[in-house]
Amino acid sequence: METVSLVLLIIAAVLIFAVVMYFIVGEFMLRLSVKRRSIIGMIIRREINKNLEGYMIDFSYWDNYELEEVCVKTFDGLKLYPHIIENKKNSKKVAILVHGYYARYLEMNVYADIFLKQGYNIVLTQNRAHGRSEGKFIGMGWFDRLDVLATIKMAIKRFGKDCEIDVFGISMGGATVCMLSGEELPHNVKHIIADCAYANCAEQFGFVLNAYFRLPSRRLLDSFNSYCRFRCGYYTSEVDAIKQIKNCKVPILLIHGDQDTFVPFSNLQKLYDNAPKELRHKAVFHGAGHGASYASDPERYREIVKQFLKS
Repeated sequence: METVSLVLLIIAAVLIFAVVMYFIVGEFMLRLSVKRRSIIGMIIRREINKNLEGYMIDFSYWDNYELEEVCVKTFDGLKLYPHIIENKKNSKKVAILVHGYYARYLEMNVYADIFLKQGYNIVLTQNRAHGRSEGKFIGMGWFDRLDVLATIKMAIKRFGKDCEIDVFGISMGGATVCMLSGEELPHNVKHIIADCAYANCAEQFGFVLNAYFRLPSRRLLDSFNSYCRFRCGYYTSEVDAIKQIKNCKVPILLIHGDQDTFVPFSNLQKLYDNAPKELRHKAVFHGAGHGASYASDPERYREIVKQFLKS
């Protein structure tokens, strides 16, 4: 009887230890990656701030425009606060610009400029858990795809049922619009452009953990997958742009720099290979790092986007 009691005690201790470790690892991964003020996010924020000129980010650009903040409600009850720039020409063309992980809408000046010079109205998103928008956890593109769909519906109400909408996203925003492409979209959506998008969230987390933190990514991700579902509402494994892009029904342009060391260049081909053949387009910028394709060759970037939007 004493032996049985001892075995049961050991089993209970092991189970308690496993549960405690599960929560410790899960909270560590949340703090590292998807909490509003994540460790990876703060590292990225510092890198962006150190190289504003290299990315051609110019905050004074917005002094020339009147930005109107509006509110969009998400499917899970959060309030998001995108900004609108109305074109003075009373245009029916609308560009929705989706920023990246731990980025800000104010850093989208060069992309806004591309569309503004072609007569578009602009909608600049503030993704969940970014800026003024509500949310404790970053959506990694999965919940964001539905948030952008809500923003599209807002834009249709604002600019009319006959408006034409093009959606652009960079980095996590690029992954977001790739995932958006697999949803049932209003007929108003005409084109999607994704710059340096990752193909799968779990794979991207694994790459970052290995490359930047030298952590045993497989074990951490296996544990975090279910913990993320418990805390954030989604499995990291289901955040898959490849699965979504297979159902894309509008022309989609995929852009990537071949020297990207944050979202590997190989993601471009994975997404391109799975997009419908008659709709897919791609552009490679040689020598460009993550999010730096435009800065590497602004004239070529603008021309590629301009020609794609004519398709």
